[in-house]
Amino acid sequence: MIDTVRLNINSGNGGNGCSSFLREKYRPKGGPNGGDGGDGGNAYLVGDSSLNTLLHIKFNSTVYVGSGGHGKGKHKRGANGEDGVIPVPMGTVVYRMLDHGEKEFVDDIRNDSRRLVAIGGKGGWGNSRFATPTNQEPVLAQRGEKGEKVVLFLELKMLADVGLLAKPNAGKSTLISMCSAAKAKVADYPFTTVEPVLGVVKVGESDFVMMEVPGLLEGAHEGIGLGHEFLRHAERARLYVHLLDGLSEDPVDDYRMINDEVMQFNHEMAEKPQLVVINKLDVTEVREQQEDLRSRLQEAMGDKGGAVQFISAATGEGVDVMLGSVVNALAELPKDDLEYAPVPEPMRSRPRRSAAREYVSRENGVFVVESEAMERLTAMADTRDQRVLLQLWREMRKSGLADKLIDAGIEAGDTIRFGKVDLEWF
Repeated sequence: MIDTVRLNINSGNGGNGCSSFLREKYRPKGGPNGGDGGDGGNAYLVGDSSLNTLLHIKFNSTVYVGSGGHGKGKHKRGANGEDGVIPVPMGTVVYRMLDHGEKEFVDDIRNDSRRLVAIGGKGGWGNSRFATPTNQEPVLAQRGEKGEKVVLFLELKMLADVGLLAKPNAGKSTLISMCSAAKAKVADYPFTTVEPVLGVVKVGESDFVMMEVPGLLEGAHEGIGLGHEFLRHAERARLYVHLLDGLSEDPVDDYRMINDEVMQFNHEMAEKPQLVVINKLDVTEVREQQEDLRSRLQEAMGDKGGAVQFISAATGEGVDVMLGSVVNALAELPKDDLEYAPVPEPMRSRPRRSAAREYVSRENGVFVVESEAMERLTAMADTRDQRVLLQLWREMRKSGLADKLIDAGIEAGDTIRFGKVDLEWF
């Protein structure tokens, strides 16, 4: 089962602005009319109840979202890029990978609302945007802003009403196969189940989702056996059926061991209600020790004491009574599992874009300027045109960049570098 993936998202780039002038009969100098570029598409995650694994993302882990169209003459704005919508299973936890390798919580997908995870770039301005009373012939146009690139880590934690807690080979697969239409693999050896199995159980007018997951061994909270695979999925259940093997060397020790592993992995899981059930009642040895096992288990349960039930998953004896107890217990629990399995609040409602930077440094006699706004202007500029140079200088004066260059010691004839474009200071 694919339940963890890394997802690379490239949101759409903004379209370039257009530099053009109106030229019509009787209006030979109609002025600038270059349109703006369209905005790049955003990327969204959306919950999809028809999915139960992340397999569709595992082999398509890089997503490119549509870019905005370029602006045109006659003030025609480019079309916005189409948004990208990525479906994920309900119960998917989303983390954003930070530059230093750490993960930052983004959201917990539990419904079909869209979650914005990457913002598309803004469209560049056309030259009509730069027209002023003192600059009536602007020739500058902006390149579109680059779309945001994010790396997400998706982790699926299945949503179920009832989770089966048990050691390997306790009879979980046989039980869920009898209670529901789930086709769990049944065999006489440990770890027959290596991935979660969900089944819908109907009891009269009620129904609930039961989940079987790989069995627990001692040390499961540290990942021994398939511990992490089990515990991550089981922590979302509202109620646990603690299934014990009646033929085990000591079912009471098994009960204590499993609860201890759950407590060490997640304290909230250990606080959830449990129904303790002993399987294999059809075996004479278990039937004869029934009362002794019941009293020992109730003593071990202490304050959490309750009725200990005996069933045979193979023959169905006692299963109906157990399912009735499950339905009654679920009726007293809130349906929203947020009360039992709280998750951190999202750190933001939408992803942050890096703040605009404007730095000046000197490398081998060249003044290197880090300025996204100026890089977008110079990328499309014809630097052989004297009008372009004058207008670029005017924009640097407006933004305060010219003063920073002067403070850095620039002189006439020195070279300035904006991204891949070199200009001569004058």
